[in-house]
Amino acid sequence: MKKFWGEIWIIILVVAITACQNEPPEPPQPTFYHWQTRLAPDSLSRALLAEADADRLYVKAYDLIWENGRATPTAILELGDTTGLPPLVPVIFITQEVIQQQPVNKLPALAKNMAALLQEILGNDFPEVQLDCDWTARTQVPYFSLLQSLRELFPDKTISCTIRLHQYRDRKTQGIPPVDRGVLMAYNVGELAEWSTENSIIDTTLLKGYLRDQPPYPIPLDPAIAVYDWAVVFRNDALAYLINEPDLRELRDTSRFAALTSDSLRYVVKTSTYYEGIYLYRGDLIRREIAPVELIDSQLKIIERHTEGYAPERIFYYRLGSRQWGE
Repeated sequence: MKKFWGEIWIIILVVAITACQNEPPEPPQPTFYHWQTRLAPDSLSRALLAEADADRLYVKAYDLIWENGRATPTAILELGDTTGLPPLVPVIFITQEVIQQQPVNKLPALAKNMAALLQEILGNDFPEVQLDCDWTARTQVPYFSLLQSLRELFPDKTISCTIRLHQYRDRKTQGIPPVDRGVLMAYNVGELAEWSTENSIIDTTLLKGYLRDQPPYPIPLDPAIAVYDWAVVFRNDALAYLINEPDLRELRDTSRFAALTSDSLRYVVKTSTYYEGIYLYRGDLIRREIAPVELIDSQLKIIERHTEGYAPERIFYYRLGSRQWGE
């Protein structure tokens, strides 16, 4: 792991120097997302934070969903063992349905409720608030209004949000969010729901297509790279389930599963069975997708090469706790 971080620091330094030859800035700070409901990093995660000299840890504070006719928080963060962790930055994931359904005149009140819950979970001692929402041209106005309301509630804190690749490319129709910084999510680019997709998490051809020939983005951007794996389950040619970090030992049970490819990335269910708590039927298909540590280098080089005005302060890794860090 130390060898890996040594190589990554060299890559980051080269990228930073390339971005500004005359006065090279400080190398971007390696930064991690924590996306589990309970915050209690294991020894491997703590070692990663220490070796990266992480000065912040971005934690999903809660999801905001539309339920029973109202915006409802769920998957609220539980603080476990936080001893020795860097300062925490809360991230709120908001579904599009919330933005579509919440009356515009009630957005300021929603922002107040969101802020109050953040302070209930983490107090007020956090330097930044980040929102994660897959907004579109249709929902940009109410979403941006919500962001502005949060800026007014936290005038002394940085307000940031995630920028998906379609939002980066289609900025003329989807708008520029009123935030201090954005996080460019350079993953989950492929067609997840298509069985023929090789890897929906990482697709370098699609990534280049989103980034190429775009002018500098009007707000500062930091890239986010994926490091995780999951399994996509298909039933009757349709996406049925997503299983994070599936049990690979069970997939080797030839009485229940048959590998369809030599690389053990695609399977068919031979006998109806439970797998990771889900009942799978005979004939269901499984596609494993992996975003390994080894592809960080190539992803960063593509982003640096094809993003005009590339000068990040941070490089985000999604996510802390992934077993890919230990493989």
